[in-house]
Amino acid sequence: MATVLVLSDIHGKAERAREIAARFPDAEYVFIAGDLTNFGSGDDIALLINSLGQGVACRRIIAVAGNCDTLSARKYLSEHDLSAENRLLRLPIGIVAGLGGGLRRAGVTPYERTESELRSSAESLLAQSARLKSPLPSIVLSHSPPHGSNADIRHGQHVGSFELANLISIYNPQVWICGHIHESPCLSMEDRTLIVNPGPCGTGHYAVLRFESQKDGSMTITGNLGHMA
Repeated sequence: MATVLVLSDIHGKAERAREIAARFPDAEYVFIAGDLTNFGSGDDIALLINSLGQGVACRRIIAVAGNCDTLSARKYLSEHDLSAENRLLRLPIGIVAGLGGGLRRAGVTPYERTESELRSSAESLLAQSARLKSPLPSIVLSHSPPHGSNADIRHGQHVGSFELANLISIYNPQVWICGHIHESPCLSMEDRTLIVNPGPCGTGHYAVLRFESQKDGSMTITGNLGHMA
């Protein structure tokens, strides 16, 4: 069984992220669904990554950038092989497609993308993943949530991406991990996809997923949400 710690919306609170990660020394992976910093630099990313790896000999950190992550922060992730952005990563637990950036709103944060940009990036990766015909689960790691899910509700309204929601209905990835909407932590089956928004790590929220191999090469996936006061 492999354990994955899922974080999002850390917003530069490296100490809180370290405290959460310390609870799960058995976690082989940490997936981060964006907003690692609050308009921070590559140095801020380095501090965070070091915090998450403290006391753990082997742990892989895989992230996408959020709308509040600057160009400097994004460059650090890419240069240190931490970014899943526009990549298809073949891991022992599944095939991970990475999609960073927040859905464009006011245009005042560093990394915003239009619906068409999100769709173009995500569809290319999901199509590649489908062609592999792997028994392993297809996993999407994005910052923006799909529209109409339990992961995108703010003030009673769904505010996620329509295009990403459409892609779920076409490709049916087994897991979709996202963040961005602080008010909607969730871990819920929606159609055939497990949608996970761990909630904002900066205020103590996280999720844990466990992947267990089956005899046919597939994976059974279970998980839970958590909160550290």
